[in-house]
Amino acid sequence: MQAESNARPDLHPPLFSVRFLQFPANTTFPCMQRIMLYLFFGLAPICLLAQKPPFFSLQPADTLHKARLWAGVGTATALYGSTLVVLHRDWVADGSTSRFHTTNDLGDWNQMDKMGHGFLAYNQSRWLFAAARWAGIRPHAAAWTGFAGGQVLMTTLEVFDGLSTPGGFSWSDMGANLLGSSLFLAQEIGWHEQRISLKVSAWPKNYPTAPIYPVSPAGSTGSTTLQHRADDIFGTGPASLFLKNYNANTVWLSMNPRAFFPDRATWLPRWLNVAVGMGAENLYVAKGYAWKNNANCTGPDCEVYALDPDLYPRTRQFYLSFDIDLTRLGLRNRFLRLLAGTLNIVKIPAPALEFTSRGDLRFRALHF
Repeated sequence: MQAESNARPDLHPPLFSVRFLQFPANTTFPCMQRIMLYLFFGLAPICLLAQKPPFFSLQPADTLHKARLWAGVGTATALYGSTLVVLHRDWVADGSTSRFHTTNDLGDWNQMDKMGHGFLAYNQSRWLFAAARWAGIRPHAAAWTGFAGGQVLMTTLEVFDGLSTPGGFSWSDMGANLLGSSLFLAQEIGWHEQRISLKVSAWPKNYPTAPIYPVSPAGSTGSTTLQHRADDIFGTGPASLFLKNYNANTVWLSMNPRAFFPDRATWLPRWLNVAVGMGAENLYVAKGYAWKNNANCTGPDCEVYALDPDLYPRTRQFYLSFDIDLTRLGLRNRFLRLLAGTLNIVKIPAPALEFTSRGDLRFRALHF
């Protein structure tokens, strides 16, 4: 005779089941706790969708949307924490750290790195502002949130740089960060829109592959190429191309003329911008023309390479061109508007007038 089971049948099965909510077989919960768990995991998605506007909608909330706010705070915390872990792994765990120190690099890289700092700070503040508005934070508070968030992110990078052996905390970098976020904040508070944007453009650059031999020590048999040198200091890939390859990218100040004269310049397209840009050429070392094969090498046996300034002169490039403000295209679809706002960091290819620090003036049919 089969033994009678001691398990009590469930006389009151749940009105609905949550298939993904599974616990170990020996886990038991009091009746009230079971009800609360099923209500939470079963109704939470429904509650998120039932809010006005729904949680997953791209429509910004008119009032504070607590679910979006906490989701944003959680996401930002997770991303910030992940960034700290990556930075710690790359700059601390590999032993390339030292005591916190500062450096004066205002004259490095023809200030192209400072342009990059301002560009990043401006756009980080702009994106954080958009996220705060999506969560229903009021415009004034959202603008300050974007400003503060951009400064926190950029300052964190600078602090890690201050612990890096080859680098250092740079007050001029901090000044560029502040100018970038301030450009966003001033426009958002004063005009409630961004009439002036910071953008970037870049195009892959082919470097000479002819061998370059050391100028010291005497008798050295080593060699390198400018292509190898560029890959070593700038890196490879799209991110390095747009953010770090100072010979290949241009940082732009893109201005919308019609926004300054809305009633007088109706003949101008709303999306048409005028852009002024700054680039550089023949930058292979922060200052000057000579570099060590191993930056950490000391003593007379270090291989030193040098370029002829007449053949590879460090040059500043200034551009005047047209641009398109993607946020002023009048798109109705919210996803397309979000995509346009994200991609508005890139200056579109267009004809440009170039003037260099060597006095050259040329017209480029298409510059990017």
